[in-house]
Amino acid sequence: MQKKLLIFTIIILGIIGISAVIYFQQSSSQQSNIPEGEGYYGILTVVTDCMIPEGCGPKYKLWDSEMKSYTPLLGDIKESHSELVIQVIGKETALPKSEYNDMNYRGPTNAIDVSSYKTLSKIAYHEYLKDKAGEYTLENYPCLASKEYNTIFTSWNKGFGWEVQDDKTILKVRMTNTFSDNEPQPFYELWYDGNTGAFIKEIKEPNIDFCEN
Repeated sequence: MQKKLLIFTIIILGIIGISAVIYFQQSSSQQSNIPEGEGYYGILTVVTDCMIPEGCGPKYKLWDSEMKSYTPLLGDIKESHSELVIQVIGKETALPKSEYNDMNYRGPTNAIDVSSYKTLSKIAYHEYLKDKAGEYTLENYPCLASKEYNTIFTSWNKGFGWEVQDDKTILKVRMTNTFSDNEPQPFYELWYDGNTGAFIKEIKEPNIDFCEN
């Protein structure tokens, strides 16, 4: 009797173990098995604290490389992945009116119905790049920055972007002198590894010390 009970217990535990493996594989499939180069790429942003009764537009947005335009996303997406670069597999569809309610929405009405996606970066871009731009500016162009109450303020306008290059995800912050009458306006752009946070390089135009008279 004890032998039969032992065999029965082993069989049950085996079934539970197999089921757990299958469940894990299924639950993880949302972020795997996407062929490299396929689908849509962008920075994901998630609206979680809209305080406007009319609504704040689509909850999930996929932003282009210069963070100037977006495509709404529909589907099972984790809020914790907001501000990360992602690769999406899905099909284009119409954006349901429920996504923008009664607001005077003027954004895109096409969307991507997400079937699967994977994250390509680990660092939420906005605060990280804002802080790094402040630190870099204070150290290299001190005339364009000041530090008050442990917060660094910069003079030039910030713009954010991203790029996937040779399997490396790059986060970018561009500091532009919007007060300049020159065309194109002077800028310096800082690149950081989107997974490690390591500084990659600075690109600037013109190639001068912006604090020199």
